[in-house]
Amino acid sequence: MDTAFYDRLAPDYHLLYPDWERAVARQGAALAAVLRAHGVAPGDPVLDAACGIGTQTLGLIAQGFALSASDLSPGAVARLQQELDARGLHATLRVDDLRGLSGTASGSQAAVLACDNSIPHLLSDDEILQAFASAWRCLRPGGLLLISVRDYATIPRVSPDVRPYGARQNAQGQRFLAVQVWEWDGDYYDLRLYRTVEQPDGRCETEVLRSRYHAVTLERLAQLMAEAGFEAIERRDDVLFQPVLLARKPAASA
Repeated sequence: MDTAFYDRLAPDYHLLYPDWERAVARQGAALAAVLRAHGVAPGDPVLDAACGIGTQTLGLIAQGFALSASDLSPGAVARLQQELDARGLHATLRVDDLRGLSGTASGSQAAVLACDNSIPHLLSDDEILQAFASAWRCLRPGGLLLISVRDYATIPRVSPDVRPYGARQNAQGQRFLAVQVWEWDGDYYDLRLYRTVEQPDGRCETEVLRSRYHAVTLERLAQLMAEAGFEAIERRDDVLFQPVLLARKPAASA
């Protein structure tokens, strides 16, 4: 993954949402309900392994979970630290690679999360399997892996596929407009995010951020979870705005 995409986007990432603060609260409540239903209680250690600027981390801390959070983007991790400081909250943060999670001790977590379509940044089945194996290592016996991804099996492969986010305004009076353009290449697509900022005096600057995604299906992700040693793999479509896959590390695992 090219970290420059999220490093550059981190200051404005919240503006991709119509109301980011509301999304933080809503996702935190939804994820907390799933975690509790699967035996992960408030106070238990949870790793947000693709934390970004903290959409899930902040929401779960508000629900009483003990969060650690990591991401490959230093800019996103720095933004999350600012958000924690502004709220008087605490989480253990680090820059870390989802494929290795070298900063997290083996068997230390009750749950590992990777939400907001982070897994498809891994561009091969081997890399995805590495990430699932790393999550398996970090989980205690009976621990839960939770990911959210787009349902690529149902998305028409139109190229170019133009996806606007809408216009927002920040506290400084700047207008922000973001538009995604997808260009398909087999089971992959290149994403260009056109990010335009208009100053109060009318001056505009546009920046193009680029990334690449692996349009891996939910069915294939479930197969890779099983290869990594997970069991009780379950798809949920009623938790977040993207489908969720849940999987459990066997309780007898050492």
